[in-house]
Amino acid sequence: MAETQRTLASVLTLLADNTSGAISPTDLRDAVETLRPGHGEIYISSSAATTLSDTTTWVEAAGTYTLSTSPTAHWWAEATNARLNYTGVADSLAEVSASVSMTSGSSTQDIEIGIGKNGTILTPSIVRRKIGTGSDVGAAPIVAQVDVSTTDYLSIMIRNITAANNVTLDLANLCVKSSPL
Repeated sequence: MAETQRTLASVLTLLADNTSGAISPTDLRDAVETLRPGHGEIYISSSAATTLSDTTTWVEAAGTYTLSTSPTAHWWAEATNARLNYTGVADSLAEVSASVSMTSGSSTQDIEIGIGKNGTILTPSIVRRKIGTGSDVGAAPIVAQVDVSTTDYLSIMIRNITAANNVTLDLANLCVKSSPL
């Protein structure tokens, strides 16, 4: 029998009272599957410059991303390059972290970088990093917490607030752990 992820409320209802002995082995397996944390990670396996056309628009960071297979992702997948997609059934709280190192072909650039949900920046995740010269490698950690539903996706987003000069994420990873709401 396949285990089914349920909402937390549904599991609590299933397990609320067992005076009649109505809790089945399937109910217990579903409860275990629901309470099992989700997790996933993507990383840049080949860097590329992110094209920035202005100083206000957030753009998903370019590059070829790879889904980490150690450990194998649970409730998360990379259906589209650079995006961690939530594949679970129950709404979940996602704890997201990323680390990036970046360069720019231009000197004295103020870069903002953060986590995006469905292509929209999560304001609390934004960090700013100055790249002094084009050869400087600037590094930054990023964190966020966000509620996710089936088909939502998370990505690393970037903008250059100095000028419309491109930025390259030389190294980056995006990690997520999720638990049902």
